[in-house]
Amino acid sequence: MSDPNRIPLREQKKLDTRRRIKEVSSQLFVQRGFGPTTIDAITEAAQISKPTFFNYFASKQQVLAELMTRMDEEFIRYIRQAVAQGDSTADRLSRLMSQAAEHIQKRPEYTRLLLVEGMSDLGDPNSDDSRMARLNRAMAELVELGRQQQDISLRFSVDLQVQILVGGFLYGLLNWLSGDPRKLQHSLEETAQFLAEALAPPTIG
Repeated sequence: MSDPNRIPLREQKKLDTRRRIKEVSSQLFVQRGFGPTTIDAITEAAQISKPTFFNYFASKQQVLAELMTRMDEEFIRYIRQAVAQGDSTADRLSRLMSQAAEHIQKRPEYTRLLLVEGMSDLGDPNSDDSRMARLNRAMAELVELGRQQQDISLRFSVDLQVQILVGGFLYGLLNWLSGDPRKLQHSLEETAQFLAEALAPPTIG
């Protein structure tokens, strides 16, 4: 009996080709830089024809966009894991920053490429489809839970608190990109501690 969940061979081949194009492209973007990498170089390395490339992607910019989307999805997954597993806002932020640092350090040059090329493409945070809006929505889940548990102040709006968290996270990454001599893990963990204290309700006495 055939498996109803099994992907037909033709579709699997398409998925494999698309995956190979992205893998080869990411390697070339890191080795040569995004600008100097040509579609000819990608097709040669992937052992496909140019018409085959254009069956899957309209341009190398579209390949890069899919790679950045995958990176965004990983970071959003880390936020949601932190929300699900953490006991407090400080714990959740520590988990998030630690996982982000581990992710980056596995492929630092690849992540550096995507961050540099992708910073200008974060988009309008007020657009539901933008990368920034998706990141903000995920971070809002963390903020809302902290407000419910009363370890995030209710004095300011959720939107402002989300901006502070996302801004702090991105600034930590920008420092790393600019050659911050501190280890990324330490830098982001310190950022997590600072943000948790900055968002906490004021102490009385």
